[in-house]
Amino acid sequence: MKAYLDAVVTTLRGLLGDRLVGVYPAGSLAFDAYRPGRSDVDLVAVADDPDPAPVAAALSHEALPCPATGLEFVLYDRAVLAGLTTEAGFTLNLNTGRELPPKTETDPGDGPAFWYAIDRDIVHQQGRTLVGPPFASLVPRVTYGVLLPVVVSSVAAQAGPGGGDNAVLNACRALRYHALGSWAAKPDAGAWALDHAPAHREVIAEALASHARDRAAGTRIDAPRARAFLDHVLGRINGS
Repeated sequence: MKAYLDAVVTTLRGLLGDRLVGVYPAGSLAFDAYRPGRSDVDLVAVADDPDPAPVAAALSHEALPCPATGLEFVLYDRAVLAGLTTEAGFTLNLNTGRELPPKTETDPGDGPAFWYAIDRDIVHQQGRTLVGPPFASLVPRVTYGVLLPVVVSSVAAQAGPGGGDNAVLNACRALRYHALGSWAAKPDAGAWALDHAPAHREVIAEALASHARDRAAGTRIDAPRARAFLDHVLGRINGS
């Protein structure tokens, strides 16, 4: 994985030169919780006035094969990032890889923004960097009270059919954030939730077990139990 991350940084430096500000691990990488065969590579990059098109082309799986299940890459303009709170605000949102539906977005539009705000807060909390200054020096951290409604939206958005173990473990992560005000990797959040949502231990344990296998396993979570747990989490957070 290090060779791939180094290649991403080298590619961005070649394209952006001195305009590249920094590259930061998000998701499982930020927590040292990357699982081969299951995890994506999640990266956040920041640059001055970047052109998204050549970046998207250079980081595509066809140009730079990703050894993980896929690359989820978000690029921000430094000036825009500095003013963001809970907006999406990206210059490029790229999904590419052998198991990810391809996506190249250069305008956030009116789409859901919650994942971007949550990922930025995780990057803030973890303080990890591949290159560049601390992420905290580029944008203020959003306060708990401002971010919590965004967290609620992320759970509600996955409450429909087909969410699988990701929906369950994201809800565990949200419940833990609500209680503790900090983020954890999905497996750690699930382990925490076993003791803090005992009525839903069965579906949480099912999600943890499938998450330890491959991505296909995660789609076979019992849907009614998963929905009941997500409704429980929404009730707990909204009830407070």
